Amino acid sequence: MTCLRLLIAALSLGLASCSFQKVVTSAQPTAFLTSSGTDTSSKIGRLPFQHSWRNPSVDLRQYRYVVLRPVTTAHLRKEQWWDSYSLYVPDAAAYVKNCNGLARYFSSSMKRSFSARGSRLALTDSTTGAGTLVIEAALTEVTFGRPAGYVGSMAVPGGSLVNSAAASPVNAFELKVRDAATGKLVATVADRRGTKLKIVDFNKLTYDKPNREICDEWSQQLMQATNKDLFPQVKRSWFSVF
Repeated sequence: MTCLRLLIAALSLGLASCSFQKVVTSAQPTAFLTSSGTDTSSKIGRLPFQHSWRNPSVDLRQYRYVVLRPVTTAHLRKEQWWDSYSLYVPDAAAYVKNCNGLARYFSSSMKRSFSARGSRLALTDSTTGAGTLVIEAALTEVTFGRPAGYVGSMAVPGGSLVNSAAASPVNAFELKVRDAATGKLVATVADRRGTKLKIVDFNKLTYDKPNREICDEWSQQLMQATNKDLFPQVKRSWFSVF
């Protein structure tokens, strides 16, 4: 029995490692980020994102308010929709619809985080006041998972087959922060991420909740990134029981 448990654990870790290697690969920057002209390979040590940059000539202490623009899917890699192929995502149109819903959720998630205790910046709809930042974000890649028990192979356009149990939830996003008054670029962020490893994962019974959890984690970390006094190190949780 002990040997069997060890074998199961080894197989689980092996599968998790394969999934992890896929997820940690940085997404290719889209025009949303490259148009800013910043070095997309840079990274700030205290932040858990694959890319992060801050304009060294800008004093962040002067800002007290933030405007959150709706998250866009205009730069989404829609040609990858078949990676999410399932009963819930039967075609490209359904994929785009679900991604737009996830973008709206990401927008709401960021509003909740920047309205919570610990946020140094206060939410506002006005861009005319002094000391105001504008945050623009884009979902650039989305892979929806497939519910547990949904196994087998499915035909996709072009005559090929995909394994219905192969997809792991993945999101990628890019973000720009500007001074509301001057339009000056203050910061940029980008990340590509899968869900954390769980011992008991009830999210396997759904197709989009893991993607929402990734957005919630990003939202919390983005808020913490603006408050260095309270969050000197912004961390990512890689593991949980549930």
